Formats: sequence, C-alpha cells, structure tokens
Amino acid sequence: MTDDTTRNQLTATSSNAVQAHTIVGGVHFTTAPSALPVPRQLPADTAHFNDREKYLKSLGNWLESTDPVAPTMIVGIGGVGKTSLATHWAHQVRDHFPDGDLYIDLRGYHVDEAVTAEDALEQILRSLDIPGERIPVGTEPRAALYRSLVHGKRILILLDNAATPHQVRPLLPGSSSCRVLITSRSRLTGLATREGAQRMALDVLPPTRAVEVLAKIVGDERIAAEPDAAAELARDCGYLPLALRIVGGRLAASESLSLAEFARELRQERLDALADDEDPAAAVRVVFSLSYRTLSSDAARLFRLLGVVPGADIGLDAVPALAGLSPAATRRLLETLVNAHLLREDSPRRYRFHDLLRVYAAERASEDPERVEALRRLLIWYTHAADAAARMFTPSFTRIALDLAETPAPLPAFTDRADALHWCDQERANLVTSVTHAERVGELALAWQLPVAMFGAFLARRPFNDWVDTHLVALRAARTCGEPAALAWLHTSIALAYRGLRDYATALEHFELARAGWRELGERWAEAWALRDTGDVQHRLGDVASAVATLTEALAMHVAEGDAFGEATALRLLGEAQHSLGEYDAALANLERSLEIRRQQGDQRNIAIVYAAIGAIHNSKNDPTRALEYATQALPLAEALDDWLTEARAHDALGDALQLLGRPDSAREHWEAALLLLEKLADPDTDILERKLTA
Repeated sequence: MTDDTTRNQLTATSSNAVQAHTIVGGVHFTTAPSALPVPRQLPADTAHFNDREKYLKSLGNWLESTDPVAPTMIVGIGGVGKTSLATHWAHQVRDHFPDGDLYIDLRGYHVDEAVTAEDALEQILRSLDIPGERIPVGTEPRAALYRSLVHGKRILILLDNAATPHQVRPLLPGSSSCRVLITSRSRLTGLATREGAQRMALDVLPPTRAVEVLAKIVGDERIAAEPDAAAELARDCGYLPLALRIVGGRLAASESLSLAEFARELRQERLDALADDEDPAAAVRVVFSLSYRTLSSDAARLFRLLGVVPGADIGLDAVPALAGLSPAATRRLLETLVNAHLLREDSPRRYRFHDLLRVYAAERASEDPERVEALRRLLIWYTHAADAAARMFTPSFTRIALDLAETPAPLPAFTDRADALHWCDQERANLVTSVTHAERVGELALAWQLPVAMFGAFLARRPFNDWVDTHLVALRAARTCGEPAALAWLHTSIALAYRGLRDYATALEHFELARAGWRELGERWAEAWALRDTGDVQHRLGDVASAVATLTEALAMHVAEGDAFGEATALRLLGEAQHSLGEYDAALANLERSLEIRRQQGDQRNIAIVYAAIGAIHNSKNDPTRALEYATQALPLAEALDDWLTEARAHDALGDALQLLGRPDSAREHWEAALLLLEKLADPDTDILERKLTA
C-alpha cells in the first residue's frame, strides 16, 4: 500500500515543474538548445575616411533591397581602401543586423597564409559557440552546418581579402536574410557569373579629396601653408589612400619636415618613401608584392615586361611584340592582370598601370634579363607600325629606306587613311617617348628610324614641339651611327617643323644643311624637296620674288626627276606665291595643273588642299561664287580624311566667300570652325582667324 502523503520537496526556483508519483525505469535529463550568440566581429572603423559617398549610397541601396540579394564585391587595386570602405559602412548599418556580424580576413594574397574555406568555416562555427568536437571534418559538412545555423538570421558577413571564388563560395549562407560583403583585389568573375554577385570597382581618390586626407592627418594649417607641395604629394602618391596615409603619418611624426622637402624625397625614392618602419607590412611595395606573388609565372612575366614600356599606356596590338607571344595568348594574360587589378583597361584595347604600380613593375623588370630584348621588340614594332601608317597618309611620297628587323608581331590592319591617323593620334605620346627611350638605352638606329617613320603623322597633325624634340634626338643618333641619308632627311623634316613654329631662320639653316647633304648623296629628288620648301619659307618671310624663283627652280628639278608628287607640291606652292604677287591667272594655271596630277594619283588629301587654295584665289579676284564652289568641294574631302589643317583652310575660304557675298553670320560660323581646328593643332596661324573674327 502506498503512502498517499508522499510529496516532492522542491528547493530553489523553477519556471516549470512536473511532479511524478511513481517512476519506473531510468531517468534521462536533456537541456533545450541555447540561442546562438550574437557575434560582433567587425574591426575598428577607419580614421581619415574620405570621398566614398557614392559607394556608401550604393551599399545602402543594396541593404534596403527587398529582392533576393546577391553578395556585393568591393574590388580594386591593393591599397585603394576596400577594407576601409567595407568596415566603415558595416559600422554605420550594424543596427540592421540584430543577430550579429561576422568578419573573416581570408588573407587570399598571402600565398603561405591564405585561409581556406574549410578553415574559415571552422572559425565561423566556433564563433557561433559550436564546440570543436561537434565541428565536422571537410568543407561541405561544415558549410551545411553553417547554413543551418544562420538560416533566417539577420547577420552581416564580411569576407575580407578574398582571392578566388573557391575561397568564398562555401561561406555564402543559404538564407536571404543575411548580407555578404566581399573585398578582393581580383574581379572574382566566377562569383558574378554563378552567384550573381554585384561588383563595385573602387577607384583612387580625386585630387582634391586626396589632399583632404593629408589635411586630416597632418593638419589643415600645414596643408594651407604649402598647397602646391600638398598637391604634388597627393599626385606622387597616385591618389592611393594607403600611400596618402603613409605620407600623412610620416609628416605628422616629423613636424619639422616641410611638405616640399618630403615631396622631393618622394620623387626620388617613390616606393622606398612609402613605407612605415613601425608597420613594414603596410608598405606600398609589400602590398603590391602580395598581388604579384599570386600570379602564374606567365602572367608575372608579362607584368614585369610591361614595366619597360616607355609610355604611359600600351595598345593591345603592341603587347604581343613586347611579350613575344601570340595575340591570343597575350590577351588572356592581359585579362589575368586586369582581373587582379594589377593593370587597367581604361579604354577599349588600351592598358595602363596605376602610377605606383608602374614604378613597382619597373622594379620587377629591372631584375628580368629579358627586359632589353623585350624593349627592342617593342621599339621595332612601333617603327614598323608608324611606317605602315605613314604610307596610308602619303602613299606617293618618296622615302629613304629603313633597315629594320622583321616585325615581331602582326601590325595594325589599317583600313584607310583615317584609321591609320586615329592610330597615330592614340600612339603619338608613346612614339615620342620611345624615341628618347631608344637613345637612352643605346638603340641608336631605332632612335633615328622611328622619327623618320613618324614623318607622315607629323605632317598630318603638325605637333611641332614633338616633331622638333624627336628629330633633335634622331639627328644625334644618325650622326653617331654615320648615316648621311638619315641626316639629310632629318634636317629636311625638322626644317618643316621650325617653319610651322614660324622660326624661319632656323628652318632655313636646316634646309641648307639638308640640301648640302642631298647634293653630296646625289639624291636630286630630295634636294628639290628641300629647295621647294625653302621657297615656301621665303614666301612666308615676304620675299615673294625670291620665293617664285626658288620654287620655279625646284619645279624644274622635280620634273627632270620624274617626281610627280614633288612636281604637284611645287606647282601648288608656286601658285600660292604668285597669288601673293597678284598674278592670279598664272597662279590658277599652276594650281589647275597640280590638281590634275593629284587626281591622277587619287590623292584626296592634296586634292582638297588645292581646292581650298583655288578658292582663296577666287576670293582675291572678288569672285566669291567660284570661291564658294571650290571651298565647298574641299571641305567634305578633308572631313572624310580627318585632316584638320585642310578642313581649317576650307572653312577659312568659305568664310571669306560668304563675307563677300554679304552673309556675315554664316562667314563667322566657318571662321569659328577653322579657329577651333587650328587650336586643336596648336597652329600659330590662329591669330589670322582671330583678327577676322574681331574685325
């Protein structure tokens, strides 16, 4: 018989209690699973944060989106501030994630220290209070447990310094309530393709904001005291936030050091100056090296060789020559470097380094014994390409022979004159720099041959200062190489540049040297060329009678040599001189004969030039109707050829004709168009148009 008076004696407290009368069998106690902890793992917010408003706004829109949200990737060059942006934004929106924030530095660019997805998952699971003995082995089992734990939670997950999609993909939660923010120096194309990740490319700071970053660190007073030096420091930092912070920190630590003094040091030492003795890992060179070390051997080789490129950028067609590879293989490696943010494709088919990366690439190139041959290949290719382009500008022009090795890569396939001219416009700065570079490294034959090959482009676009600078280098190189034909050619060509600059005395000196050289070589066609342009200078100096005599002599020499191109040019110049003398009928006769030759040659550019010259004579004859007829024919030809100088001449002639016809407003429109074209060419004759417009 049981004792009904039996009672459980409870001590302490309990929210729920069950009284049992008789218990048969074993007793098992279980505890309900505890709630997940709320991790708060974000690194400290970044000081000196500046000019990221548009990126913060974009991240805010991403956060507010109610659609299924893919991860966002902040990508860019090392040191551009990806982690700073991500961390700063994450701190601002922390309250939107009541279940916490997770942070993992994947160290993807530390080759020996990169965190695998499996190890990253272990870190995450431990931070969610999963004991080590309950963490499964293997990436997939860990990822499955992780996804289960965060399902339905509002957690911000910041994956910093990711290098590959494989490193990131297992860390993506299956729950749309979480947000994943990734930073990387790579474009992580696989995540964009498969997971639909949005890519946000972070660029360097604008110049004014870069100076503001320095001001926040060193103080407004020091910046205000040396504004020019501050702007120079920001520029030499390449507006890269990491470099700016290093410079600011060094200046803040040395209050007696002026900004101008540090700017001089930075110019001389560049990457050596962008280091912090107390934090060596933060040096700009170290940051760049982490990205470089992750490259394949072929991609690293191309990165180094790009460090020898003389110009600020390089076209896709030129890189195979530099690398000694096929175009297809070269393109794949370029894509690798672009994806790693070690190279930029700022415009289609054109590549450039960030300024500091160019310095780093040059350092790596200096250690590569292949650099000398790579540069030679590139210079040879540039010379071949410039010569091929020039043959599109002046197909009938007589040339001296160039002794070049075979082109190391396919040349651009120029479809027409305008296409070739566009290539020269894009490459002019590189070609000019290549000339001085060739002299510096001892490639003297290329140092004179490249300017000779560039003659057609110089003639078309008239960049007189570049023309003179390259030819002075070329004259030294040709003199050292003992190349009399090259010297005669270069004296003739540089004289044309000085003529364009209105330095007529120097032009005549070079024409005289050219004539002497051609005469000694027995090259009558070339002697006639120099003599013909001497006559044009005499015309410009106002000695028109001497000009007519000189041009008549040159014309006879061209005819005797059977040089139809030279003959047509001499006829035009003679006609223009006779125009100045008021000998209109003789002038028109010579211009009509020049036009006939140009038509036989199919030389549309020179046809347009002659049309414009004939139009100008008819204006002088007070026959604006005929002038309008010829100038109207000249303009579309010049426009089709993208020939700015001839366009300007045609507009000028049209303006003069319309003024005579009593249509001043239309005349003004054409004069203004002519002035704009001459300004594009930096042509000294702009003053003539300005006088017409102010009359």
